[in-house]
Amino acid sequence: MEMWSYIGIGVVLLVALRFVRQLGKTIPILELMLLIAGLQWIVGPLIEYASPSLHYKYFMYVPQEQYMAFVAPAFGVFAAIILLRLKRVKGEYIKVENLKYYSKYGLTIFAIGVVFDLIGGFLPGTLGFFAFILSNFKFAGAIILYFSENKRLKNIFYGAIAYLFLMALAKAMFHDFILWSVFFFMFWALKFKPKVKAILLIFALGAFFLITLQTIKTAYRAQVWSGYSGNKVELFFSLMVDTIMNSEEDAPQSPTEPDNNVRLNQGWIISAVLNHIPINQQFLEGATISEAVYSSVLPRFLNPNKKEAGGQENFRVFTGLEISSGTSMGISIVGEAYGNYGVSGGIMFMGLWGLFLAQMWLLFIKKIDSNLILIAFIPLIFLQVIKAETELVVVLNHFVKSSIVVFLFFWFVKKQWKWVLVHESDS
Repeated sequence: MEMWSYIGIGVVLLVALRFVRQLGKTIPILELMLLIAGLQWIVGPLIEYASPSLHYKYFMYVPQEQYMAFVAPAFGVFAAIILLRLKRVKGEYIKVENLKYYSKYGLTIFAIGVVFDLIGGFLPGTLGFFAFILSNFKFAGAIILYFSENKRLKNIFYGAIAYLFLMALAKAMFHDFILWSVFFFMFWALKFKPKVKAILLIFALGAFFLITLQTIKTAYRAQVWSGYSGNKVELFFSLMVDTIMNSEEDAPQSPTEPDNNVRLNQGWIISAVLNHIPINQQFLEGATISEAVYSSVLPRFLNPNKKEAGGQENFRVFTGLEISSGTSMGISIVGEAYGNYGVSGGIMFMGLWGLFLAQMWLLFIKKIDSNLILIAFIPLIFLQVIKAETELVVVLNHFVKSSIVVFLFFWFVKKQWKWVLVHESDS
């Protein structure tokens, strides 16, 4: 491997070590974001370079040296700035066990989420995103109730996980289930403070589950989306058992079907951007960045030309590749950084983006000091931020609007419902 490849792997290992060490002490949301990015931008591409899948579309479009010469330093600067800024937070700064005093509030928040989960599909399109954020309040409420001293209320937390799993089976879409499971695991670790060996064992089991899920997902979706009317839980686990028991008899991967590394490897899209710009498309000089900022602060009725979620338009512009209208693919923020500003400018942008996220995190930590309940909403606010494949317009739109909704909610309940958001034990 070239020098930048070694550096990229080194940064990923450093981030992984930091993430493991912080579990049980904090909610390492930004460390999780960096780890996901490192796996998708660095590790996945290196696996593909070392063992090409020979897929007709999901391959690396530029040589390893060219790819790593941009992505590794961009990721390194991004990670370094965030980790250095996080050093300003010392020790175990969150008294999360005090959430036990807010069970009544947690139940109300959970109920709000359930209500909007039920009525969200009947609201007009302009209110759809607002309803989506409020429907996710049920997970924030479940997190609060997990720390309750009432066992019945605590079971709502486990019910939320079961609900996520059943919804994932019903839709044959597992992304939200995986993300929220990781968030819930962070709070579980905060409560029980597991040893490193236990954390690594859980990671190993989780990795095994994800690899198996990736293997059976296509077959499961084919049956569910074709109108399967049987027991989906039974179907899912039967496919998992068959895959585990018969993995050695699997046929070779077809070059028309993606292998398991494709989901991990966001680098094929980033490499397509490096291959397409500036040869076939000039650098966009910040056009999509300014559009993302503009879109995040204005609702759609004030910005009728706002791009739809899904990334189809940006994908075609940045990569030169076509995707169908029903397919959602993001170019990632690091790919967008290069497409707008080139190598040097893209690295600088990643540094600024890292600084912005770190400063916002420090602001949230300060707010948690005066409102402990806010910690349960952090996963909702950062839900899109942690995704390594998502482009800036989606990330900023969700981050800004969800933050506004959450803080307006706290303003309302404090002013109108007279909620006392600070317990004397918090200080």
